[in-house]
Amino acid sequence: MKKFFALMASAVISAGAFAQLPDGSVAPDFTATDINGVEHNLYSYLDSGYQVILDFSATWCGPCWGYHESGVFSDLNATYGPNGTNEIRIIKLESDDQTTADDLNGTGANTQGDWVTGTTYSIIDNAANIFDAYSNSYYPTIYTVCPSRILSESGQASVADHAAIFQANSCSAASLPNDGALVGYAGETVACGDAPISLAVTLMNMGLDALTSCTITAYDGTTVVGSTDWMGNLDTYATEEVLVTTTTIDASTEFTFEITSSDDNVENNAVASGLVNTSVESTNNVRFTLNLDAYPGEVAWAILNDMGNVVESGGPYAAGDVGVGFVYDWTLDLGCYTFVIEDAYGDGLHASWYNGTGPDGDFSLDAMDGNAVSSNLLSYSSPDEYALIEFPFEVTSVSDVDEASLVETLAVFPNPTQGVSNIQFTSAVAANATMEVFNLVGERVAAQEFGTLPAGAHRLELNLEAMKAGVYLVNLNAGGETSTMRLTKH
Repeated sequence: MKKFFALMASAVISAGAFAQLPDGSVAPDFTATDINGVEHNLYSYLDSGYQVILDFSATWCGPCWGYHESGVFSDLNATYGPNGTNEIRIIKLESDDQTTADDLNGTGANTQGDWVTGTTYSIIDNAANIFDAYSNSYYPTIYTVCPSRILSESGQASVADHAAIFQANSCSAASLPNDGALVGYAGETVACGDAPISLAVTLMNMGLDALTSCTITAYDGTTVVGSTDWMGNLDTYATEEVLVTTTTIDASTEFTFEITSSDDNVENNAVASGLVNTSVESTNNVRFTLNLDAYPGEVAWAILNDMGNVVESGGPYAAGDVGVGFVYDWTLDLGCYTFVIEDAYGDGLHASWYNGTGPDGDFSLDAMDGNAVSSNLLSYSSPDEYALIEFPFEVTSVSDVDEASLVETLAVFPNPTQGVSNIQFTSAVAANATMEVFNLVGERVAAQEFGTLPAGAHRLELNLEAMKAGVYLVNLNAGGETSTMRLTKH
């Protein structure tokens, strides 16, 4: 069984909240009661100086069961838990609310075995709300949370590797009076053309006293890019995003940041941005070709303009779309854009990684000159995997749209449909468009006037929810051309 995530692309992308919380994020607090009736509050454990390991899993998950059976958590709890050195707390969070108590106890129909017998650490059932609060997307997801509230994905590590994480100096509780720390990059990750980008970091007070000032400097290699003298008032473990400077770049660059004023602990004074990418040049005609894998419900994508607004989007897709080749053509204005694609499970379009058989998928984003590819902007094929790809490009030139016929460009998807499909076509000139739907005995069951549409690619909605299941003929007329396609409704 594989968990599917029906994420609406517009909601996910516009919120800027693809995928799960990255390392260095502040862990959301939660309070929940375990299967033995004991209440647990994350921040109470952290405030007591414990490091907390969170195991988000599901009873049906094979890799989760394999790791459970390895005994790593049992060994960790015996050595470092309440009956050992008392450094950590381990909490298993059963995060699929469709599973049952019988599944947890190994007697249900949707389980790998008995998760309860012999388990010495706490189990919280029906924890899907906590799973969602952490923006998780796959099982198992295992975090180590430090007293500072900062998390890292420790994953299916060995006992020794887990211990190395929670016993590191960077994961210790606050103990020094004056200890400012840089815990993450908070600036822009995409640079388009000559536009300046903002370089910002997340500052945390890891000291016992209030943090009121520090100097933060940004570097490109050993070259100082800029700095800021921050002033404020942060209590212990409080954070603030600090703008360090703005700059322009002409190539993809990784910046580093450092607290350059004195404090009591220099080990947590530096952080890196990761690669800040520059845009690739494109024509105004862009084509996205997508071949879905066996799990189309995990795929969502969008094109964002330089204001962060969604101008095109698609997904998640339906089961009937597996193996369907989707082709989207757009005519974009001059300017900066970001193409974003997410796989909610984190394996890209590599279905065979999970099910052993596929089918796998692929995609290509191309700059077009008419109907010919001018340049490939971005492409993907398995076995490469991804959870989230953000790709910046800049439309710098205009190319003409070739006059392809309506028959060549008309597409209806999904097909078959449960009720709502999309009609996609390209018009070489501005033209009046109408659509009619007929059943197989020739009766017209729906009609719609779209008015005069501009030249270029169009995607229109066709709603057959009120229609009976069966086969229909969709007749589209645009600019004097007519084309008909069969559409099946389940």
